[in-house]
Amino acid sequence: MKTNLCALFVLCLLSPVGATNAQERVLTLEGKDLSLATLARALDQQCGVDLCYPPAWEDLLRVDVHCDSADMTTCLESALMPAGVRLWADLPHRIILYKGRSLTSDLAHLQEASPSDPGELSTDMGEESRNPEVSTPERLIPSLVVGKEADRRGRNVARIRGKIRDSGSGEPVIGATMVLLPGGKGAVSDQQGVVSLSVAPGRYQARFSFIGMETWECELDVRSDGEFSVEMTEVVIALNEVQIVGNHYRDINSTDVGVERLSMRSVKQVPLFMGENDVIKISKLLPGITSSGEASVGVNVRGGGADQNIFYINRVPVYNTSHMFGFLSAFNSDIVQDFSIYKGNPPASFGGRLSSVFNILTRKGNLKTHTAHAGISPVSAHATLEGPIVRDRVSLLISGRTSYSDWMLKRLEDPLLRESSASFYDLSAYLHARANDKNEFDLFYYGSRDQFAYGKQSTYRYANEGGSLSWKKVISPALSSHLSLATASYSFGNEEWKQASQAYAHNYRLGHHELFANLDWVPAMNHTLDIGGSVVVYDLNRGRVEPVGEESLRIPVELGEEFGVETSLFASDNIQVLPWMTLYAGLRYSFFSEIGPKTVRSYATGGARTDATVIDSTRYDRFRKVSSESGPEIRLALNMKAGPNTSVKVAFSQMRQYLFMLSNTVTISPTDQWKLSGSHLSAPKGNQVSAGVYHIWPDKGVSASMELYYKHMENIVEYRDGANFISTPYIETQVLQGVQQAGGIELMVQKNSGRFDGWANYTFSRSMVEVDGEEYEQINRGEPYPSNFDRPHVLNVIWSYHLNRRFTFSSNVVYMSGRPVTFPSSLYYINKYVYIDYYAKNQVRVPDYFRIDASLNLEGNLKSRKTFHSSWSLSVYNVLGRNNPQSIFFEPREDFLQGYSFSVIGVPIVTVSWNLKLGNYESN
Repeated sequence: MKTNLCALFVLCLLSPVGATNAQERVLTLEGKDLSLATLARALDQQCGVDLCYPPAWEDLLRVDVHCDSADMTTCLESALMPAGVRLWADLPHRIILYKGRSLTSDLAHLQEASPSDPGELSTDMGEESRNPEVSTPERLIPSLVVGKEADRRGRNVARIRGKIRDSGSGEPVIGATMVLLPGGKGAVSDQQGVVSLSVAPGRYQARFSFIGMETWECELDVRSDGEFSVEMTEVVIALNEVQIVGNHYRDINSTDVGVERLSMRSVKQVPLFMGENDVIKISKLLPGITSSGEASVGVNVRGGGADQNIFYINRVPVYNTSHMFGFLSAFNSDIVQDFSIYKGNPPASFGGRLSSVFNILTRKGNLKTHTAHAGISPVSAHATLEGPIVRDRVSLLISGRTSYSDWMLKRLEDPLLRESSASFYDLSAYLHARANDKNEFDLFYYGSRDQFAYGKQSTYRYANEGGSLSWKKVISPALSSHLSLATASYSFGNEEWKQASQAYAHNYRLGHHELFANLDWVPAMNHTLDIGGSVVVYDLNRGRVEPVGEESLRIPVELGEEFGVETSLFASDNIQVLPWMTLYAGLRYSFFSEIGPKTVRSYATGGARTDATVIDSTRYDRFRKVSSESGPEIRLALNMKAGPNTSVKVAFSQMRQYLFMLSNTVTISPTDQWKLSGSHLSAPKGNQVSAGVYHIWPDKGVSASMELYYKHMENIVEYRDGANFISTPYIETQVLQGVQQAGGIELMVQKNSGRFDGWANYTFSRSMVEVDGEEYEQINRGEPYPSNFDRPHVLNVIWSYHLNRRFTFSSNVVYMSGRPVTFPSSLYYINKYVYIDYYAKNQVRVPDYFRIDASLNLEGNLKSRKTFHSSWSLSVYNVLGRNNPQSIFFEPREDFLQGYSFSVIGVPIVTVSWNLKLGNYESN
């Protein structure tokens, strides 16, 4: 290269073609305004690659390079793209730089030409030779033909549909970006790995990209409506991984507002609690999402209650998402492929909750090869087996987790805890079948069970179980359908023996059975329609409370059964109004009917609903309608692009919720009961307005966003003082309904490349409740008060430092304002009985919450030929050993009240976990 760059450049062009892709190599080089000679030396020394280019470029072309042990080809493309220079690897050890048309493998017609004059190069380095006999070679890229030439005549719009799959496993790639050049029109693959759009017939350069996968380009020859398939190959760039939220293209170009998407890489790098990767706990590190306490999987989204969220795993609803009373979640992260949280403006196809939808999709199973994953931590072990039954057609995935935590309880000082026991398991199975290119079938099962005994005072057991059957059919390139049937049940049982005179046993069960169908249609150039409906049947048995033991004086209570049917129809249209403006408009109309058998009381007016004010009752037979409600749920969103890297969005959404949770505690517990709306209790409903500004700096791998929101909710369920939900089947005597308002601002910054990456977010928000009416229907004398979930200030900082490919250090910093509590105002005695008076509700706060976690992840050796690859993780939860109060309570003394604070975890928790999988470091 040093002797005659021109001769070497021509020689490179005339050499036989040996390969179309450079061998994968890693490059480390940092600098601005570097010469090509500097770049060439770095490639030669680090990668053993010769860089070929015209000698006139030696002094004229300067580049900025920011590569830290990253893929060589990706680095070169990023550095040379601003100058309009392309690269072509004709041999594994040689790369040619050029500008002009793409290269072709037919180089026989090339003739030697004198190098371009440096003066000409300064104005257009890639200008083709003035010699008409010399043509610039074209790049070797594959060509995909979509549609038929015979169907092209008379068409100005072609509807194309592509399926993007992982070449290693055959599974769909969710969130992959497809961009067509020229023009920059594109789409993002949905949860089935499908991209759909309408374009004018013609030739396009298509680029497919996804985090962690090699960018793939092709020439797309669109002739008419048609389909195509693309396979993307996973690459390992250990120091250039995205931590959270699929890709920036979606953030800037979609109409999504208040949507968070977790990548599994982020879950695996965040410090672990008890050695378990936990998608629900990771979600609490996102803006606008908090929890009520340390040991709680229940989440509060934008000031809403934990019962205002619905959790789906492959269309199966899960009503209790916790293991071990909230220390762990019920979802095994080892099989999760995509995790989306809709907290602002969910698609019209989702409904049923006021605050959010958590939609979890698992992997379908490897269609190419058989593989296995396993891991062990101090409290549990997990294993996953997957592989093809019929290669490329049918796959099976089986995954399970179980615990063995009793050994920890036996070593505690508290004698009551030493006599306690805790255990759980969960099991998932997924059968995926491709009948042909137009029909896919999925069968999924999920089950979990928990048992806990607190000494000899109480026992708890609760379980989730369900399954779904789905059929996805491609009717035409512009039309596809999805039909699914899901069934799920949640049950719990508990026995209390703390007071022998009040000992009791109680069992409860909730059934959810849902039929869902929709059509995805691309009717025109810039339209995407989604039309469908769903039917949900609720089967709820609140159970029977029975005395336990000979000394129990408990009176048996039959809490009764409830049945309800929720039906919905929805339609939405995503339309590009202008090149810089996209509108999403959706309407969901829902109906709910309460069904007998049921006895409904009538109460006297002018007084509280109590047993003493009952004036009549009506008995409804089985299948007879008791009450009904219905109403529209409007969804609107507008995206206005202020440039290629900036967008402004506004959205409005309406939600209705036809069941809620009965709980007089702040955190979710297994004894909490779900209750259907209906007679005397109207369905909660709410409106939310949100807006956001989003910007990305692609060259720096940084993105930032700011979102504002305001929520107004009606018929929120609050509880009378001393409410007891297992004493009567008539819940209207225990609760009141009011209005809740919440609003806030969420700031988020992410860095997703380099040795140092992560994200930070800050949320300022308020959540206020007002229950006003007659004096007997007031809480806090009718004045607004902070909700139990009101935390004005929340700050999360999550970062990772990649020492190299094998070692990664990560840390979290979490700060939250203390949650509100109600303090007593006075203590008095009547006939020697102690009475405590509480004045204002939720006007005092527990101390602020602050926690730091840290972890060190160690990968095994990086040998390519390995039967197994293992990794280790050392995590420290609550590094500072801070006592963060979960709650504050008071006990009366002779002439004063003694206050106590309760902390769940007040010491550092150190855990070591080990994970094992078939294959090497790069195997999936």
